[in-house]
Amino acid sequence: MLYIAARDIGNYKDNTERLKEILIKSDLILVESFREATTLFKTLNINIEREKLIEFSEHTKQKDIYEIIEKILNCETATLISDCGTPVLEDPGKLLLEYCYSNNIKASPIPGVSSITATIMCLPFNFKEFYYAGLLSRDDKERERKLIYLKKLNIPIIILDTPYRMNKVLNAIKKVYSKNKIVGLCLDLTTEKEEIIIDEIGNICERFNKAEGKNKREFVIVISWKFYSFN
Repeated sequence: MLYIAARDIGNYKDNTERLKEILIKSDLILVESFREATTLFKTLNINIEREKLIEFSEHTKQKDIYEIIEKILNCETATLISDCGTPVLEDPGKLLLEYCYSNNIKASPIPGVSSITATIMCLPFNFKEFYYAGLLSRDDKERERKLIYLKKLNIPIIILDTPYRMNKVLNAIKKVYSKNKIVGLCLDLTTEKEEIIIDEIGNICERFNKAEGKNKREFVIVISWKFYSFN
């Protein structure tokens, strides 16, 4: 059995008792980074032997996944966690799951925090339908091409990226849509620095462009599909 376990996105109090229990009973734990995993274990006040840990990240090679599968087959319980939030969605794990199913290894979720659901919970947009665009291309032209495509969709668009690309993504949205487009920007959710902004993209860009170099914050952007007035 391979458990896919969600953890906090910044507030350690959001970790569940079930997560703690499954980590303690696991014979093998796949972690995105040893440092983040060790910090989590200390916060949960659990002692996990280093021998149980295998680093599994975007840099893990395909041949190493075969070895990991072999180890999972030879243990009773294995667990996959990422550095924050829910694994697999944007973090490594899809290929691992494919191999697990090919080798009759069952996968089971340990649900918990996700930055996507946390964002949906706190914005007054209609999320009956939405498009999850995830991480856009690092290339400026490709990013704009994708946004031009997304502009045709009449549903909210959810976008996230790495903290240091926030300004680039915001400015690209302003360029493709218009400065009057209403967006929701959720920053550092669940932490003491949490901030939720609903405003025209032009105003948001103006604010954060002035603070260039100080904007390395975890973020999720939602582009609304119609005009909202919150005055």
